[in-house]
Amino acid sequence: MTKKEKYLDLAKKSLARMDNSYKYFPEEDTPVFVKGKGVRLYDPDGKEYLDMVSGYSALNQGHTHPKIISSLLKQANRLTHTSATLSDAKVLLAEKLANMSPIPNTVVHFDIGGSRAVEGAKILTTAYTGKSKMISFNNSYHGRTAGSLSLYNADDFKDLLNVPKDYYKTHYPYCYRCPVGKKIESCNYQCLDKIQHILDNNNDIGGIIVEPALGSRGYIFPPQKFYKKIRRICDEHELLFISDEIQMGLGRLGAMFACDKFETIPDLILLSKSLAGGMWPLSAILGKKAIMERIGPGTLGSTFAGAPLACGVALTSIEVLENENLCEKSEIVGEYFLERLRDEFADHPLFGNIDGMGLAIGLELILEDGSPAGDLCEKIQHLSFKEGVLLQRGGPGKNIINMIPALIITKEEVEEFIGRFKKIIEQIH
Repeated sequence: MTKKEKYLDLAKKSLARMDNSYKYFPEEDTPVFVKGKGVRLYDPDGKEYLDMVSGYSALNQGHTHPKIISSLLKQANRLTHTSATLSDAKVLLAEKLANMSPIPNTVVHFDIGGSRAVEGAKILTTAYTGKSKMISFNNSYHGRTAGSLSLYNADDFKDLLNVPKDYYKTHYPYCYRCPVGKKIESCNYQCLDKIQHILDNNNDIGGIIVEPALGSRGYIFPPQKFYKKIRRICDEHELLFISDEIQMGLGRLGAMFACDKFETIPDLILLSKSLAGGMWPLSAILGKKAIMERIGPGTLGSTFAGAPLACGVALTSIEVLENENLCEKSEIVGEYFLERLRDEFADHPLFGNIDGMGLAIGLELILEDGSPAGDLCEKIQHLSFKEGVLLQRGGPGKNIINMIPALIITKEEVEEFIGRFKKIIEQIH
């Protein structure tokens, strides 16, 4: 029995479920890792993997970045946690984020994860507008707590939590499979017409929550004017515009804030995942002071929200993004990666669409008739794992391979992946 098999055997006996929450892998071959470095992971038996998931973008700076590790140890030796008080690290991080933010007069609220940030945005929107519901988009993902599940068309498991439906759903611009049947050359953003219909028939809507690109539900990228269209709608109807950048922010799309790629300023920006370099759960809501101060102390927060340890590490995590020019590298290497994937696979019958922005790339797999190849996508993911490549898949048809490497990935490592992936695709018949 290998070391990995021993861990899997122990897991089956002691874990309530295997840590395989989306059933990406069969239980008998669920990944087990003991070490990470840069863009690589290692299992208990020493096998090396190229990590193209980076902790669902929680590791934009890569695994075990030495400066972030050093910062973690330094802060741990100073102060890890307090009660409902301030710490120097929390104040300094708030100042840093407020100064970076594109939103005028930004103030910051911290919590412990993306779902909590979404719940906070919901509470703030209701407090500011007096209206309890949101408009959100098909195939979006905003978390798995009851509060976050109430804001989007989530999976069936939300029924287990008796979650209220506090949203109206509308179309996300999915140009490869247009939800209203238009072609790119004839598109005039008719997919957004449904928003006006919703607003004409309902008066309980306080805001629109949107991902700058779809993340967990498959890497799908909207046209350039999408955010500006949403901003205009929000302004006309006095709605708050919430940009959920939990996965797509902090350099993923080639800019520190994803909204900057669309030259649009929202009312609230939600950050998490790689904010603390993957070392500690941390999220932040950035928003206009007038919105953020509408609620009083004690309404938002949790025991470990904005802990000194998390904030101290986050300061260094942001410094790494800035000092190593990872936003710029994401754009440059991402463009190279996308071009190489198109060079190799654009004419391959298995690939219907290859699209991306920064180091967020989606490869959509299709059958001969153009329909989603979900089973094939699963097969490729499993084959890739056996060949030492960790991939994520998603999309409405479960047929999109998502490329989410750490922003430190090099062109040489991109070529290494391309070489391995070509061999994997050659095994598909």
